[in-house]
Amino acid sequence: MNVKEFERIVTLGLGRAVVYLRDHDARPYRGIILDACLHNKAHDAQVEGSRAEYMLELMRESGDRAYYSDAVIASLGEDAGDWDDLQRFRIARFLAQEGSQSARDAMHAAFQTKRISTSDIASEFIELDGIPGLLFVVGEIGEQLARDSDQWEDDFLLSGAGDICGTEKVESALKNAAKTDKRIRAYLNAVEENRVLRARDKSSDPKGLTYSDVQPLIGAEDSILWRWGQTASDSDLKLAASAFIEEADQKRMLTYLRLFAKRKYPLDLTPLFGLVALPDGPVPRHALRVLANLHDERIRRLAFDLVETRSPLRAYAVDLLVRNFRDGDQATVEAWCYAEQDPNTVNAFDRSLRNFFAAHPDSATEVRLLRMLYEREPCAHCRCFIVERLLQSNGLTDTQRSECEHDSYLETRYLVSPQAGQAGMPDR
Repeated sequence: MNVKEFERIVTLGLGRAVVYLRDHDARPYRGIILDACLHNKAHDAQVEGSRAEYMLELMRESGDRAYYSDAVIASLGEDAGDWDDLQRFRIARFLAQEGSQSARDAMHAAFQTKRISTSDIASEFIELDGIPGLLFVVGEIGEQLARDSDQWEDDFLLSGAGDICGTEKVESALKNAAKTDKRIRAYLNAVEENRVLRARDKSSDPKGLTYSDVQPLIGAEDSILWRWGQTASDSDLKLAASAFIEEADQKRMLTYLRLFAKRKYPLDLTPLFGLVALPDGPVPRHALRVLANLHDERIRRLAFDLVETRSPLRAYAVDLLVRNFRDGDQATVEAWCYAEQDPNTVNAFDRSLRNFFAAHPDSATEVRLLRMLYEREPCAHCRCFIVERLLQSNGLTDTQRSECEHDSYLETRYLVSPQAGQAGMPDR
């Protein structure tokens, strides 16, 4: 396998890289493996998470694990992005659990020196040491909170700690520690303030509110607006649509468009087509989402125009055809997908195909597309859904199944494990 292809499959997180190294010399790929250890290559790390387990397998199969381990441990104190930091700390945590004192020491020193406050990284210490690990990170975060009154802290870390150690143990340990440690008291106070604010936001019920009630919120980042749009009366939605037509401010336009994300736009569509013609940005993209809910010959023509002109908005073309379908469109969509080279558009087409084939089944075409997208989908989280759909259609090849056992996305590994057939998919 040439270096460029190896780099491609590692970037995608395909288990093929792990399988390949079992029988091949890893030295030509040393720089690629090290770079992927130190930098999370996930297309969307927020949903894919860390690739620590995947990288540990590559490190092991390389035959030179010590080289990569030492490099990761040495990197913990360096400046890095949040997702790179998380992957490095998680790899180090696994090494520490295996007995590496240098990994353990480097984790603690880096957490204190860099003043890390992200809950995901803090959780690594709880996974490593339980309650003592929790008290260490809470004390460090509390010290930062005491110095920075503008910093806020949610209860995500405590929730995770409860899952690991038990809620009662966590609450008892923090309560006792707070009696003598002002840093831990500062942390708990900040968490409680955030809980109060969140509870107040959740208590807002949009049911029964009229358009006049929510109109002052247009343009604001308020979750009640999105919930109101799903339950509002048809007459109130028409009032909102009428106001939207007269709106010139793009931030307020965006709010109006989001109201129709789950509801059919009730007035003439011409203004929406006008927004699609604007330079690429949130407003034309949300206008396309609204149009995708509707049936109109102009929407069908728009889908083809976006693809034929290579518009940056062509990622929405498949969505626009779901409700504007004609016989034979499965072949058209297949051609679009095979011709597309932009990774982000490939990802968008893949996500759109789920609804498209659910509405317009064609199993042979769908399996061909899924097998192709397995090779090209840049997001490992989305590839998990591809594997799931191939399994359901008996379209996953034996080679793909063996690779999936080592995929960078752990839920993909679960899909092909014996346990999956007994318990079904875990929550996602």
